[in-house]
Amino acid sequence: MGVLTPPPYFYLLMTKPKLKILMCSEASFINSGFGIYTKELLNRLYDTDKYDIAEFASYGFVNDPRDTSIRWKYYANAVKDGDPRHKEYSSRGDNQFGRWRFEKVLLDFKPDVVIDIRDYWMTAYQRTSPLRKFFHWVLMPTVDSSPQQEEWIDTFLDADAIFTYSDWGAKVLKDQASGKINYIDTTSPGIDCNVFKPKDRNTIRSNFGISEDSFVVGSVMRNQKRKLIPELFATFRIILDKLEANNNKELADKIFLYLHTSYPDMGWDIPEILRQNRLTNKVLFTYLCKSCGKVSCSKFQGPSKVCDRCLAKASSFPSVTDGVSSEELSNIYNIFDLYVQYSICEGFGMPQVEAGACGVPIATVNYSAMCDIVDRLNAYPIKIKSAFKELETKAIRVYPDNQDLAEYILDLASQPKPILNKKRFETHELTHKHYDWNNTFKKWEKYLDSLDSSGYRSNWNTGEYLEPLNTQINNPSNSNFDNLLHILNNNMKNASMIGDQKMLELLNSSDYGFVQNGPTSILGYGFQDLKEYIKTNIDNNNQAKQAKDSNITFDEDFILYSKLKNKQQ
Repeated sequence: MGVLTPPPYFYLLMTKPKLKILMCSEASFINSGFGIYTKELLNRLYDTDKYDIAEFASYGFVNDPRDTSIRWKYYANAVKDGDPRHKEYSSRGDNQFGRWRFEKVLLDFKPDVVIDIRDYWMTAYQRTSPLRKFFHWVLMPTVDSSPQQEEWIDTFLDADAIFTYSDWGAKVLKDQASGKINYIDTTSPGIDCNVFKPKDRNTIRSNFGISEDSFVVGSVMRNQKRKLIPELFATFRIILDKLEANNNKELADKIFLYLHTSYPDMGWDIPEILRQNRLTNKVLFTYLCKSCGKVSCSKFQGPSKVCDRCLAKASSFPSVTDGVSSEELSNIYNIFDLYVQYSICEGFGMPQVEAGACGVPIATVNYSAMCDIVDRLNAYPIKIKSAFKELETKAIRVYPDNQDLAEYILDLASQPKPILNKKRFETHELTHKHYDWNNTFKKWEKYLDSLDSSGYRSNWNTGEYLEPLNTQINNPSNSNFDNLLHILNNNMKNASMIGDQKMLELLNSSDYGFVQNGPTSILGYGFQDLKEYIKTNIDNNNQAKQAKDSNITFDEDFILYSKLKNKQQ
């Protein structure tokens, strides 16, 4: 028998370089929604051995002791307070999201694909990068309301592919862009089912000092403006007033609200709204001891209290930077008889799914990404009482109907235990079905493999210099529109940019003679300012072209550290 000769494409497969993927996000070792998503996705991509992966980590430092679990190339974005570069880092709000180092990371790694899963304002700088033409840009924005701002839609149209956190968000984008956005799929976060799972509730309640027969309504939320903590407290006051009116002292004594939140924070004055709603003895809060690490709950005792284990006055509300572990959070969910998501909007609302995985029934506002939880987990859809347009975001937000939620809680609390246990089991099973990290990963893998199989690779050897713009040249006989079109055609080599939403807004401002800088500030703005904006883009393009053609190497610590760490893998 003769030796079989492999087909020609076999050799191509053997020599074809791996698809290079750069993921920009919060560091994968940070216990935040973005950080966890990054960790779960990159670990699975890495395990396939099909891709060359790098992470551009917001809030990650060079030689960060938390980066030991990272197995791929790692670019740190943040610098510490004492670093001489900290002044530059803090000079712009979007530098914390990567803007100040983005081009250097691109030139060092030369990715085929750049992925970002964060909010619009965390990713917008990538669109205006002078190196934008060299990479395939994939976004997964947190669509939390409708309508999205026109500039955001324009950015999403410019992306090569869009994933979404929710089906509701996908519909908003597709409808607002008339189907022209390249929407790929909904890739919602999944759940670590080894951590978030039903446990022995009676034992956990006993450890937290809560009686077995209590009915506990719980919520986990950051103490911020869009989270409706005052409305949730007002709802609980309605419940207690109804129980008192009906002489139902038994249920009134055993029903509690449990709020896992932070205080003080940039949000609500919790002791004030407790007093206003006469709930001082009916709301439980999580306390975390910074001395011995004990997690406990109690009625409000101020921002800090004496730890009942080590007796140090070091027990305080958990926060984003100093929070409880996932295992401890799972225990807290297992205390609840009902989980409530109460906010004016959500990009996803991860605590709902974590609670669902623990077998806790859910009530959630029937708006925004919370609609997915209603559809997928059979959660109770809290009615909307009113909608309003928010000044800061220009988006429609909603207030839920407190009365509707109060009636649902009272009805659920009166159900026999077999009915409640059936509901708990159903919620747990549905959460496992719809929020599995492996299913989410397969959707990403399918898309990335389609790029790979089509032969796509970014060509970092292309690009051209743009004609420098003399900002003093202006034809006063022409309109601002005609002058702008001339500049875009002759200098930017792209007349179609006249339809760019950002360009149209700046053109409109130059015609009006002013620009709105936030809700409270108005600045003068003319065509000369518009030309300066374009000149900056041209200069950035030419500088990036020169750096790329020169094969410049960077000796900054975050580049050198990425190479050192990569060699250690």
